[in-house]
Amino acid sequence: MLDQKLFGEKLRNHRKKLGMTQEEVAEKVGVSPQAVSKWESGDCLPDCFNLKVISDVYNISADVLLETESDGDIEAVASKIEQLGTEFIWATANGDRNNLHQELGEDLWKMWKGIYFAETGNRKIQEESKNQGNLRIIGSYGTKIWDDQGVACVIKSSLIKQLSPFDSNTIEVMQALCSEEGQKLILALSCDVPTSKQALIEKANIETSRLNELLLLFAENRVIEFVAENRSENRGYLICGHCGIAAYMVLTAMYVLNKKNCTVSQYFIG
Repeated sequence: MLDQKLFGEKLRNHRKKLGMTQEEVAEKVGVSPQAVSKWESGDCLPDCFNLKVISDVYNISADVLLETESDGDIEAVASKIEQLGTEFIWATANGDRNNLHQELGEDLWKMWKGIYFAETGNRKIQEESKNQGNLRIIGSYGTKIWDDQGVACVIKSSLIKQLSPFDSNTIEVMQALCSEEGQKLILALSCDVPTSKQALIEKANIETSRLNELLLLFAENRVIEFVAENRSENRGYLICGHCGIAAYMVLTAMYVLNKKNCTVSQYFIG
């Protein structure tokens, strides 16, 4: 069943996101500002014709606008997160996709942070933890690290219990990632825009034979990949979507170890 209050709240939030006044919306829809005010307060609903115009004005699917059901289980929370992504894509359908992904990522980051800190189960502690802004570990669910500069990591305890010593090849890759040349190479690469071999030579400042050795090792182990499109500007190396996360985890671990204000939260459960 449609919740008029939630529907009105969504209309108001989308209008404000676009920086529009109720008068401006009313003019575009062809109704009075009072009608828009009543819709947003949940006093009444727009008819089907006005709803279509509203969805066009806000660049949002009418189906998305009408989705207001609220459940208390985790599936409902996951559904709401997916809905946020859907609404964002609708609202920026004509925009630059790179910016779209960047902004959507920031929105999801904020929501993930809210869920993360909610685990404390105590409002006062939650606010203190958020304001502290340092790296921390919370809960027995697993290892959880959060830092406002851009670190968010969760490793479930169930996974940790399944881990075993790695083989020599994995150790070789990790040692290469931890080397000075390996770090320079990873930092010179991007996740979305290929970097040419010549650009890597200039940016990473690594001796050519060593660079070739690292490129081969990392490519064979799916840490990086080579993109070979027809246009020369789209040819080059990228962080791979498979094991590339390992490279970033290594660099992030070094960042964590180097932070002087790093703390383990008092909420840690051994």
